[in-house]
Amino acid sequence: MRIYRVTVGREGGESRVLKVPSKTDVQAADAAAPLMAEGESVLAIHETDDAYQEVSEGARPPGTQTHPDRIV
Repeated sequence: MRIYRVTVGREGGESRVLKVPSKTDVQAADAAAPLMAEGESVLAIHETDDAYQEVSEGARPPGTQTHPDRIV
């Protein structure tokens, strides 16, 4: 699993960086989606060299189970 910095926000407006675990950069956008506010979009994705594997609160790799009865 790799760690990606996903910059989200509004084009020409404020932005913020989310750190999410993912196998690929494409899946990193999917991992960031639940953490994004309404109206935000992905502005950039960069793989990090995060030795401590710290991620944004609530970030899960795509395809992981969030509820026992529902597979995401």
